[in-house]
Order: sequence, then C-alpha cells, then structure tokens
Amino acid sequence: MTDPDTLYKRIGLSLEDLTGILSETDDGVLITDAKGVILFYNEALSRIDSTDRKLALGRQLTDVYTVTEKDSPTLTCLATGQTIIHHTQFYRTRHGRAVFAMQNVFPLFDGQRLKGAICFVREYSAIEKEVDETSRFRLGNRDTQTRERRFTFEDIVGSSPELQRCLHTAKMAASSPSPIMIYGESGTGKELFAQSVHNEAPWRDRPFVAVNCSAIPETLLEGILFGTSKGAFTDAQDKAGLFEKANGGTLFLDEVNSMPVGLQAKLLRAIQEKKIRRVGSATEISIELKVISSVNEEPKKAIENTTLRRDLYYRLAVVYISIPPLRQRMEDIALLVDHFIAKCNVKLNRAIHSVSETVMHLFVSYRWPGNIRELEHVIEGAMNLVGDRRHIESTHLPSHFMAAVTPPAPTPIAGLESPPPGPGALPVPPPEGEATLPELLNAYEEKILRRQLTTHQGNAAKAARALGISRQLMYHKMRKLGIRGDEHQ
Repeated sequence: MTDPDTLYKRIGLSLEDLTGILSETDDGVLITDAKGVILFYNEALSRIDSTDRKLALGRQLTDVYTVTEKDSPTLTCLATGQTIIHHTQFYRTRHGRAVFAMQNVFPLFDGQRLKGAICFVREYSAIEKEVDETSRFRLGNRDTQTRERRFTFEDIVGSSPELQRCLHTAKMAASSPSPIMIYGESGTGKELFAQSVHNEAPWRDRPFVAVNCSAIPETLLEGILFGTSKGAFTDAQDKAGLFEKANGGTLFLDEVNSMPVGLQAKLLRAIQEKKIRRVGSATEISIELKVISSVNEEPKKAIENTTLRRDLYYRLAVVYISIPPLRQRMEDIALLVDHFIAKCNVKLNRAIHSVSETVMHLFVSYRWPGNIRELEHVIEGAMNLVGDRRHIESTHLPSHFMAAVTPPAPTPIAGLESPPPGPGALPVPPPEGEATLPELLNAYEEKILRRQLTTHQGNAAKAARALGISRQLMYHKMRKLGIRGDEHQ
C-alpha cells in the first residue's frame, strides 16, 4: 500500500493545491486546529453563512457561531476524535443568520495526535435541489410521467400458480381506493406491480408518483413527501410534496420499511386523516389518492426489528400481495428467457433465437438470489458475447454466473445403496466400452430419480424434496430422461 507522503509526491499535490481545490467546491468547508480556531473557511461557506471569510479566519468557532460543544459537530469531533457523518441541524451565526444544513466532520491526526478537524457543510436547499434534479421523473414531472407508468399487467411474464394468484389479487384491488402493500425480494418486480395497478385503475389518467424511501436522506424525506412552506428554514420555499403531486392518482412508497419510524407516524396520520401539512405550515391540505407501498423484508420480521410500525402496517396492508421469488416459480424460466431475449434483440440489434439445453439446465438449477432482475442481466451479458451466433451457449454466460452455478461435491442420498469405494464410482459399473461418460451419468441419474419416484408412489414433488432439488428441476430432468410419474404409482 502506498503511504500518504509517497502518494502526494507521485501526484505532486501540495497543501496549496489541496486548499485551492477546497476553495472551489460547492460545499462549505471549514478547517480548525485542535483548539477550535478557524484556519480555513472557503467562499461557499461564506455564502451559506452570509459571513465575510476574512472575519472568520483566525477566530474561535464560538466567536463566529452561536454554538456550544454539545450542539456543534466540529467541537464534538475535536473533543472525541470521532468522525461525524450526516449531522443535520439548524445553527446560527453571530450575525443572526439561521442555516439548516447537513455536516460531515473528520478529525485530522498527525500520527496519534489530534491536530484539528475539517467540516463539510451542505445546505438543505442545495441537497433538496440535487435530489429533485436527479429524481424529477419520480417527483411527478409531467413530461416523464408516461415513462414512469409505462407497465401494465400484460408486461408481467409468468404462468405459475403463485404468480397468477398475485395478479388476480392486484387486479381485483386496482379499482378500490384501499391501500396495497407489496412484499418481495429485490428484483421480483414490485414497482412493475405498482404501475400495473395504477394503469388498471379508474384514475389511470391521473398522476403516478413513486419514491424510493431508502434512497433519500431521512432529513429530506419529510419535506419531499409533505412539501415545504416558505420560511420553514433558510431559503425554504412554498413547494408541493409528493402527496400533493399525486393527489387524485397513486403514490408508490417503495421500501417504506426504510423510512424513519418517527416519520412513519406522520405518514400514518396523513393516510388516516387524508390531510397533510407542509413542513413549517399550520395549514392542512386535503388529499385523496391511492397509496401503494412495498417492503423488501417480511412485514412480521420488519415489525419485530422495529423498522416498520405495526399500526402503519395494518393501515397500508389492507390488501397484501407477496410476490414469489424466482426460485419458487422456476416453471416460468423458459417464458422469461424468451421474453428477455426478444427485449435484448431490439436493444442490442441481435437476432438470437434461444438458449442451448445446457444453458437452460443451468438456469433451472440456479437459485437466482437476484431474482428476475439477475436473470435479465445474465441474458443481456451473454447476448453481448454471442457474436453472429443464433443461440446462447454456456461459453457466453458471464463468468460470475458460471462461478455461482458450479455444483458442489456430491453427497450421499438417503435410501440409496452406498456406491462402491472410489471417488465418483457408479453403483453398478456397466460393461467396459459400451457407454460414453454422458450416457453413464444419465443412466445413474435416471436410476436415482426412478428409485425416489417409486418410493413416493410417483409423486414428483415429494421425490424432489427427498433429493433436495426444486420441483421444477425434477420435472425438467424427468422430461429429459423420458420418465413419467404414473409409471411409478
């Protein structure tokens, strides 16, 4: 590892260069010595504080700001030597300027000796603008609403009974104003369901507004949801929140269990009373909308872990939909593969027809921890390597996927006679020279499957459980080997 001195020499970075960079950044930057004397104060912080930087340099923090060690993150850092991340507060300068900001403070050490601290200051209004700019299609921008609500139930691919039950519930609840909660692992298509519900509803022409509750700092989320009132904090403006923007339509709260518990209480009140207050305002605004929420953890566990309020769960889960992970609907793999190949053919200008039997076998053998999203990415990755071929072979699959599907060493199976000594030996060695290795392996696999089917009177599901494989993989192997369950009843 390169030590800092060598790194500085290799880059040619001097203290003057570093302070020059910090002078140009949009964030406020302040550096103090170990006693709290301000050594560096950039122009951005001068604008935030409305304070002449010349009047700040060389003075104690407490001479420039109306703060104490208890409420100043910089002084706390100097006292403890600990980094302070995402500290939000109102603070006042000695000139009376009130600022609402997020601060990150880092101690500066020379060996074991604390020499000072560096504080980065980001004003709330700047953060809010940044979030709004990067997420404007999620915040109800009329020009992009069509893209945001482009999915319907026709876009949900699959015929498994578990998925069909989810679709039936979602369609039945779409025309009702009752809230819907969707549970599903990452990559199962929760927002796909949410958009489909909206597009099935009578208010489909009204706004569909979505927000990922885990992607926005908690200090900003309340203002983004409920709006802000002019004067609530420095530079605050009258601004509608997501509830107002979605009024008359649908609000989708993705990963609502990531929302701070205190804010969950305000959300509960807004949904119950059908009224919201902008931050800093005493005026109530009536709302009428459909609320769809999602959680990426089973609600019972989220409640036990205190990441989801029980009363909010009861209010949001009037209709509850649990989307099965891909490993529980493996019979849909073939349909999904065809769907994503067709989609990527258009995207990548390819003419791929299908995947090989080996690839399909790998797909139905895999557990898919990333669910449908992972399957789509694996197929897209493979299609970038196919060239002018018409079929995806195992050599085209991403290396990380192939590493994940490498089978473990075989373990003995209860109920089967022990194989003779020797690694990988077959129970009954065939006559020499009469079969190839794949034929021997298929014969061995067929023997195992037929034995378990006989033990379970032809019930493939029970035989699959006994073998420790999925029901879908069992059916796939039976079809490949020409085995029928009714032959063993």
